This record gives sequence, C-alpha cells and structure tokens, in this order.
Amino acid sequence: MNPPLSEPVALKPVDRTHRAVLSNLGQLFRHDLSQWYGLLPNDDGTFNDRQLDHFLTGADPERRAFLITVAGRTAGYVMTAPAEGGGTSITAFFVVRALRRTGVGRTAAILTVGRFPGRWRIGFQRYNPGVEAFWSGVATAVVGDKWEINDGARPESRPPDTFITFTTEGSSSPDEVGAVGGRST
Repeated sequence: MNPPLSEPVALKPVDRTHRAVLSNLGQLFRHDLSQWYGLLPNDDGTFNDRQLDHFLTGADPERRAFLITVAGRTAGYVMTAPAEGGGTSITAFFVVRALRRTGVGRTAAILTVGRFPGRWRIGFQRYNPGVEAFWSGVATAVVGDKWEINDGARPESRPPDTFITFTTEGSSSPDEVGAVGGRST
C-alpha cells in the first residue's frame, strides 16, 4: 500500500458554511479523545463537540477554524480562540491517522502559529502518548528554547491539562505561511 502524500501542507480558512466537513472530522477527533476522556457516544452514535459548536454559532468572531490540507486533500483541522490571559490558543487540533507521524501535524501547527504572532498558550494532556513531545517540538521550531510548560488546575473528572506557552515575534501574513512543501522532521 502506498502512503498518502504528505506535502504540501496548507491551512484553508473555514466558516460556518463548512459545517458538514468540520462536523465529520470533529467526530473522528472526539472518537480519538474518547479513550483518554472516557467519552461514550450519544444514543445516535455521535459525540458532542463543544469546541465545534462554539465555532459554528459564530457568536465569537475571535474563534477561527482552518482545514488542514495536504496536496489539496482534507487532512484535518485546527481551531484557535483567545487564550486565557491574552494571546491565542489552539483549542482543537486533529490530523487523520493516515498522515500522523509524517510531519503534516507539525507543519500545520507551525503554520497556525505563524498566522497569529504574539503570545501562545496551547493546552494538551500528558496522558496522551507523544503529545508533549509534539508540542514541545513545535514550540522549539518556532521560538527555540524560549517556552514553558505548566500543569493547569486539576478538574474533578480527569487529569489536568498541561499548557505550553511562548511568544512569537514579528508579523506574518497568511499568504506568507499558507502552504509549505517539504517534509518536516
């Protein structure tokens, strides 16, 4: 079996008209998280997706979503929102399984950060294998060793989120960071 193409990676801004594709990808994302969060589907077989619901209502224009594409094909999505304390946060990040460990996720994360220079606060769960190394690698690629990791408050229902924080400088237009060819390591 030939692996799918993993380049070029691009971010495609989406809006509420992309409801179906975001909803479908959101179900895959929530299914992936069900192992770590102990989520079960609703009676109709679907998972709730609050991040997607918040975006689709359009109530907060600061919430943004992008389809991650590879060679023009849908590969996942990323959602951003204002971070607690200022700056930007990635609130949802999903790459389809066929493209994991190919550099697509790393490139998409770097492209996302490049769109919004300034302070970043990205939450993740340490109990999800590989995620800390992933986000640490992204932060290092963007700002070198000028990032920090801290655990958040412990919710009653699951282990705490961990946050990586850093600040980028300069300004990048979306056109400058829209597509990247070449595989990231």
